[in-house]
Amino acid sequence: MDQVTYIINKMNNHLLKIPYLLKLLVFWLFYFAFFRVLFITYHHAQIPDGNHSETVLAFLFALRLDVSVASSIMLIPFVLWIVQQYNKNRTIHLINLWYHYIVVFLISVLSTINIKLYGEMNELLTYKTLNHLLFPDGPLNYVSLWSNLLLFIGSAVFAYVGIRIYRKYIISFSYPIENKKLRLVNITISAVLFVVLLRGGVQSKMINATSSQYSDISINNQIATNNIWFFMNSLAQ
Repeated sequence: MDQVTYIINKMNNHLLKIPYLLKLLVFWLFYFAFFRVLFITYHHAQIPDGNHSETVLAFLFALRLDVSVASSIMLIPFVLWIVQQYNKNRTIHLINLWYHYIVVFLISVLSTINIKLYGEMNELLTYKTLNHLLFPDGPLNYVSLWSNLLLFIGSAVFAYVGIRIYRKYIISFSYPIENKKLRLVNITISAVLFVVLLRGGVQSKMINATSSQYSDISINNQIATNNIWFFMNSLAQ
């Protein structure tokens, strides 16, 4: 038991040395991948026999759009991180913490609903389908009372797990660099990389869902498409 504790403490010490923004990006990529695994597990019967190896490629083709969505979520934490480099304040930490609580919960709810409704409608969650769910003609037509309850419980559990992981491994901003010139260089390089990741690359146009389309099997393309991006795009439309 002492050996296990020693290994865990050793891992935590190494994690503390990894820059906050990098840890946060990895956290969101794994969180998206987690819901992608749940989606595949829940709807595996819709994947044609002998094509599951092609379905696994969805994780690879989803990466660019996932990175772009993660970077969008990280926009506010990125600004707070820059402010914290010059003014280490507990209020900044609390704002960042509660921001992630809210976002983790919302993504858990939307992703869980997306998994459930895909089985009913064979399409990813959009503003229109969510509107049907929330208003009187929605729940009765698409989801039963028990299903609604299970959706809520599932969302709460996934949100709890996500928040626990965030609090254990990601929570602290990286310490400011003492040298002011090096600090400015660090912020500048981080900002440039952040814009590239947000755009999904250095191409002239912002990345979109077509980057995830790789298969002749419809469900594979939908698995590879980030459901949060798809929902927000429908909301913007």
